[in-house]
Amino acid sequence: MKQGPLKGIKVLDFSQVLSAPFCGMMLADMGAEVIKVERPGAGDISREYGPYINEISLYFCQYNRGKKGIAIDMRSEEGKKVVMDLVAQADVVVENFKAGTLEKLGIGYEKMLEVNPNLIYGSISGFGTYGPLSHLPCMDIIAAARSGLVAQSGQGGDAPIKPGFSLCDTWAGLQLLRGLSMALLHRQRTGKGLRVDIAMLDCAFYMCESPVLEHALTGEFTQRTGNHHAWYAPYGEFAAKDGNIVLAVSQESQWAALCDTLGTPGLASDPRFADNAARVQNRDALIQELERVTGDLGRYEMETALRKAGVPAAAVQSLQEFHMQPQTARLNVITQIEQDGVGAYTVTNTPIRFSRTPLSPNASAAGHPGEHSREILESLGYAPERVKALLASGAVHQAG
Repeated sequence: MKQGPLKGIKVLDFSQVLSAPFCGMMLADMGAEVIKVERPGAGDISREYGPYINEISLYFCQYNRGKKGIAIDMRSEEGKKVVMDLVAQADVVVENFKAGTLEKLGIGYEKMLEVNPNLIYGSISGFGTYGPLSHLPCMDIIAAARSGLVAQSGQGGDAPIKPGFSLCDTWAGLQLLRGLSMALLHRQRTGKGLRVDIAMLDCAFYMCESPVLEHALTGEFTQRTGNHHAWYAPYGEFAAKDGNIVLAVSQESQWAALCDTLGTPGLASDPRFADNAARVQNRDALIQELERVTGDLGRYEMETALRKAGVPAAAVQSLQEFHMQPQTARLNVITQIEQDGVGAYTVTNTPIRFSRTPLSPNASAAGHPGEHSREILESLGYAPERVKALLASGAVHQAG
């Protein structure tokens, strides 16, 4: 029977909301045993985020699928002992509290090393574990705003806009997955664990590569150019009769092929558009001239013809149109999850594919905080009397 690439790796997941739970979800998809630690009662605060079915948050289910759940009162001494016993058996710990939160509880990274010296510890915080902002909480939009990412998005004459989804959260989660993977490799080679620290602010700025490169060349940061590239033209979004199309011309041969395919030889010979530098200089005029033609043509019609001519082009699709495409079905980027209390619901699939080993997103998330508490305590070797006492004291909570 085939097994996921992380089969046998045990992850202790203290994360909440999106960034680190997103990483934990992918670790579970890849076969790791992921134990989600929540507070008794309300649990992860994302359980309060809609949409809901039968009072169960699909938002929570999406990012916590495939995880076992235990609810621990980490302020109690007995709860802290349970945490440390779990840490002793874990390969990886994941958390995204404000910097220093676990240290204040007396169960931070250094304490964890005392019971598991080779532990791999991964954290995501808004502003990192050091520096003047490290104590502050952070949300996706705050990281996007503080990093310059929002200021670089939108049309030049309009107010800047944020990305249309949680780009900073998910990007930070991907960077943590990347860091943990390298830490696992490092431990395999050296026998020693690592701490992996990810700051959402750093991750957001990491995506601003083009403006930073421009600054290195000119001493100034590129101004936002909306749906068009700062250095190439025509390279952006253009009106069609049934929506919009994206053109990505970065070579003179592509420009010639574009003009030939659209039947606009006059543009090819126009001195305003003689080369890329001229086209960038006269971008507004170029957009106006091209849209005189593209505005009368269908986006898929143009996409087919331009791709055949070697010009990168794509119809701008809605999520519904993307969902209906044969390519989408072939790649299995959208899948169904069976969730207790919900039934089947649609989720995005982990986009990583391996040649010899499968990924398994088709596993339920914990139905309620502490869904598997008793099972997890028993796996630690606790006697039935101790399990009963922990549950009775409230240090650990069992759902149901």
